[in-house]
Amino acid sequence: MKSFQYIIIAIVTALCTSCETDVDASDLLEQQQLIVINGYLSPQDTTLKVQISKSKSRASNGSSNTDDLIIKNATVTITDENENEAALVYSESSFSYEAPATDLAILPGQQYFLTTMVEGKEYKAACSIPLNIVQNIESEVRENTSDDFFGNRVLKVSIEDIEDQRNFYIVGAKVLQIFDGGGDSEFDVDFEFEQFTTDSNRENSVITVDGFFDLFSDAQPNPQVKIQVANAEEILYDALRATFLNDYNDGDPFFEPVIAPTNIEGENGFGVFAGYQITEKETTF
Repeated sequence: MKSFQYIIIAIVTALCTSCETDVDASDLLEQQQLIVINGYLSPQDTTLKVQISKSKSRASNGSSNTDDLIIKNATVTITDENENEAALVYSESSFSYEAPATDLAILPGQQYFLTTMVEGKEYKAACSIPLNIVQNIESEVRENTSDDFFGNRVLKVSIEDIEDQRNFYIVGAKVLQIFDGGGDSEFDVDFEFEQFTTDSNRENSVITVDGFFDLFSDAQPNPQVKIQVANAEEILYDALRATFLNDYNDGDPFFEPVIAPTNIEGENGFGVFAGYQITEKETTF
């Protein structure tokens, strides 16, 4: 399964709680250039990936070559509780440091440790893989009759909550439409803010979210839908939710940017190393 192919995920781990850093917005903009490190681990992934780059402030003027911000000569290792280790190598095609998942087993409930060396400086982080995975996902498609028109169809996704613990879910879906005249088109379902949902105040219940898409008039009436639900650590959930809110409100002069959390230890280090589990369901309506 491809990591983050069409789902935004979030995360936090009890192990990382003590080393999370709250960053004030004004302090962030005044910082020296940050070393940004992001890596997300899941038992369902086929490739271990970590991205390392230098930061570019949203408030900066002028343009920067994205390639100049990517760090390609770091050393990156991930280690498990038993000191088994995988060394990740930079890939020009993905702009990430990678290793096959067969190099290091990613297991539910286990802790993992990231060590990177960047320009002579060491950066560390740790994460835990959520123990449980979402077991039951139900869905239905209906016509959109609401005043807020984001698409002519609504995809309702119902998630059976993982019992007796606090959970942080992220929901994503893709629709494949096949046209009568031949050909097809695949695109994301728009869940907007609802893609980020928790079981706060509704423990052990069924959680529902609505997403929107257009069913084209020349498409066959029974689209194929692929749904993903991630059970993620809180810090990843918070970080990706912050990114979504900042992008969504970009250009709004009254919006105060949300500063994402970080659990990267090291001089001017910033980012998230975290774990998640993901459930995928394919259906045809």
